[in-house]
Amino acid sequence: MDSLQLLRMQGGAFTEALAQAAESAMASESFVDYLIHLRYAEVVRNVTRHDLANVSDQQLVRTAVEHDLFGLFVLDSTATLTTGGVTRGPASGPPQFVFDEAAQLLSQPEHRYVLLLDEGDDPGEIIHYYLELTNDLRWVVVLAADASYYIEALRETQIGYLTQNMAREEGVEYIIYQSTEGIIFSSRKTGQLLAIESDPFLTESLDSDSIRYRTYEFQQRQVLELVRPFASEDYPFGLLRVGISLEGYNTVSRSFDRLMLSLAAVMFGLILVGLLYLRSRRKRRELSERYSRIKTTTDRIFDEMRTGVAVVDHHGIVTLVNAAFESVFGVSNMLGRQFSSVVSEPQLDHATTGSGRGTSTETEIMIERKGAAVHLLAATSALQFDGAETAGTVIVVYDVTRLKQFEREAVRRERLSEMGHLAAGVAHEIRNPLNTISIAAQRLAGEFTPEQNQQEYSGMTSQIKEEATRLNEIITRFLALAREEKKRFQPIALDSFIEEFVHFITPEAEQLGIELSVDLVSGCTIQADDGNLKQVFTNLFNNAKEALNKQPGHVRIRTESTKDKVQILLADSGPGIKESIREKVFAPYFTTKDAGTGLGLPTVHKIISEMGGEITIADSDLGGAEFVITLPVQK
Repeated sequence: MDSLQLLRMQGGAFTEALAQAAESAMASESFVDYLIHLRYAEVVRNVTRHDLANVSDQQLVRTAVEHDLFGLFVLDSTATLTTGGVTRGPASGPPQFVFDEAAQLLSQPEHRYVLLLDEGDDPGEIIHYYLELTNDLRWVVVLAADASYYIEALRETQIGYLTQNMAREEGVEYIIYQSTEGIIFSSRKTGQLLAIESDPFLTESLDSDSIRYRTYEFQQRQVLELVRPFASEDYPFGLLRVGISLEGYNTVSRSFDRLMLSLAAVMFGLILVGLLYLRSRRKRRELSERYSRIKTTTDRIFDEMRTGVAVVDHHGIVTLVNAAFESVFGVSNMLGRQFSSVVSEPQLDHATTGSGRGTSTETEIMIERKGAAVHLLAATSALQFDGAETAGTVIVVYDVTRLKQFEREAVRRERLSEMGHLAAGVAHEIRNPLNTISIAAQRLAGEFTPEQNQQEYSGMTSQIKEEATRLNEIITRFLALAREEKKRFQPIALDSFIEEFVHFITPEAEQLGIELSVDLVSGCTIQADDGNLKQVFTNLFNNAKEALNKQPGHVRIRTESTKDKVQILLADSGPGIKESIREKVFAPYFTTKDAGTGLGLPTVHKIISEMGGEITIADSDLGGAEFVITLPVQK
């Protein structure tokens, strides 16, 4: 094989490789555009997850910062800017041609997106504007991003750039792409070249399906010209003409290896860039999904916390709030509103405004919610980032109403315990002389008959005996309230028990003109002492009976159940109990009745507490009071 034949083979391989590289370069251009579209479309999908009618500038700014964009903008169906967030670059928003393009996109929705390139007036300022129409055809999301890397990528993948690089190799005289219309591009000045129609060799090459070659004189130098038909979507059909110097075959042969390596390196670089981009995109997607999972989890934890948390910025605007905080103050949709306009609490207002902003405080406050007092422990602290100035105030609110109830319960139990110790000694000291008085009264009534004023004498001795008996009963009830007795808990079917109790009190209720009604849930079993539970219902019925003051009325007993709790609600149509004294009625000896001992309701409270339950007082829809007993259900 002679050197010329070898040169032909090498030149043919080079020309074929050049054609393939040119096709790859043009495909890379389209691929780069496609990758850019995918990246921007992913950002738009994140934006359209929000309600575009209510999306805020701050949300767009956060998304723009997260994706390293100049800005994000939302245009309505009239191509009018409704919301915008700018992070850097032009601060005045998109230029007019973007709005014109958006209007055209809205009028011709068959093209859902468009990618615009603005090289701007300032050197080096190249901006991409990506416009995408939403699925409901009502909004256009506009994205502005730095396009300098895109221009650099295009420059390195364009066929002209590729041709210039390859033509610099030793032994290559020229690379020309020529169509019937003329020279498309050339690696160097060619001077006067024959048109394809005027050169029979080139005319025949247009119809050839392989590389043709000839010895050709180019600018007074002999070259081996290799010609190959070439077609693409971006360029007209024509010929790739490669001129290889015939001076120094050995030089050409050595250079050819370098050319092939260069070409391979270029192609490898193109493939590597594509693979790296795909890998980085996949990584970004994985990070985005991981971030979304973490954010979803933290948001769920934040919203499901029983502790109320809110963040107020230095303008007094609520920037972060969870459901517990809104529930505590009975206000919804606090996010983005002025804190002082939704929470009228002076101590918290001071911590979020003026000189008090960002100070660390811990205070106990009381608010009224739905007519009931709610005790709160509120803590405030400064919100700072990396040692910067205070950015706002963090407010943490704990609802300690139940804790306050437990404290009062503990105090009440301690008082009862102290009373128990006192009662044990006092009852003995009182009962001994009381028994003596009672015996003396009986003897006076039975053994002595005065000669005068017998009726008055008899009345006085009877009154002494009655009052002694009454005092003995009070001491007995007091001891029962104060002593810790051994309870005989057993399973009790609550519905059957209440029905038996109602049957027991029905004659007395009918005699007093009291209407009894029941509404019971079946299947509820509790652990209780039968006698003590009957004492609870008896005392509550007596309380309702006394509240009606011998007048006709209505007493209702009903039950409600959940999975592990049952509520017993006993309501009457009496005058009710004032909210200011509801906590006091369970204290021993507190009574609002002239003849009351003040031990009935404390006894009820003690029995219910020993059963692991609680009792509260509310207003009844019958007009009077409603006692609400909550007990655990036997599983």
